[in-house]
Amino acid sequence: MDLNDVRVGFIGCGVHATEVLLPAVRRAGLDLAAVCDLDKRLAQRMTRRFGAYRSYQDLRRMIEEMDVDAVLVCGPPEMHAEAASIAIELGRHVWVEAPPAPTAAEARRIADLAAERGVLAQVGLMMRFAPAYRRLAEVVGAQDFGQPVSLEAVWWPPERSGHEEPLIHDLPHMLDLLRHLGGDVTQLGTVRQDDRQASASVVLRFASGALGSLSFSAPSACPRERLTVASRDAVATVEDRLALTLRRRDTDETMTWRPGACPGGVESTMGHLRGYLPEIGQFARSVLGEAEPAATMADAVEAMRLAELVVASDGEMVTVG
Repeated sequence: MDLNDVRVGFIGCGVHATEVLLPAVRRAGLDLAAVCDLDKRLAQRMTRRFGAYRSYQDLRRMIEEMDVDAVLVCGPPEMHAEAASIAIELGRHVWVEAPPAPTAAEARRIADLAAERGVLAQVGLMMRFAPAYRRLAEVVGAQDFGQPVSLEAVWWPPERSGHEEPLIHDLPHMLDLLRHLGGDVTQLGTVRQDDRQASASVVLRFASGALGSLSFSAPSACPRERLTVASRDAVATVEDRLALTLRRRDTDETMTWRPGACPGGVESTMGHLRGYLPEIGQFARSVLGEAEPAATMADAVEAMRLAELVVASDGEMVTVG
């Protein structure tokens, strides 16, 4: 089957939706049936811009009239939770930008509802879909890499993220990636800095025995992103989702791997490298039954729980229950 067989409605026409996510939906080849936003004129403009069939201000009406297979949601966390719940109750699959709800408890309620109704609920945890991090997962998972003993991350999101609570809204992205690569976290401890930025240094202990560290600061005028995974036999590092380097024990050689650009121009290339285009494609293939669900609502719940513990555990180690 073709991804164009997946008929979707999109709710939310903010900057991130119109500049990043809707272009990814079109580039992935999904059948964009309708766009929904409370601002009627904005919804109409986005309908024309991205070639949807109709615009709406009411989500229920859009779902019922356009007979969509899935709904994609991007807006404030409160709207994420409300819109996702409505779509799930109507039996539609959902993809929702992170965070999917204001709290982990509310995200868990949505996960339970999706399981009850038998529909997919994927969350926009795009980092794990970025080609460089996908390649890192393959390298780390290979037998000759060895058991990871250390994961070190630096993530200073740019000012344009604009979230009022970066530790709750932004931090779960990197926490999810660390869980994706290192497994479940059993303990964490945090030291936070009190200033206009949300700055934190986090120590993590994984169930595997590996240790992790995460430096986070947002918003940052000088963004940084770096993730290193080390075993006793090798060290692999990804810089800014643009390149992966691998060094092995007893050799001076360093292997460098860079993801290929996605054809179709700068817009689609950046959506590909940052992970937005692959995550939308993964969701569509999951809806078609051609791929296993990934970055599920349950994954988001765990990442959000860790972020909430980071906020609550200033200066002390806590157990992740």
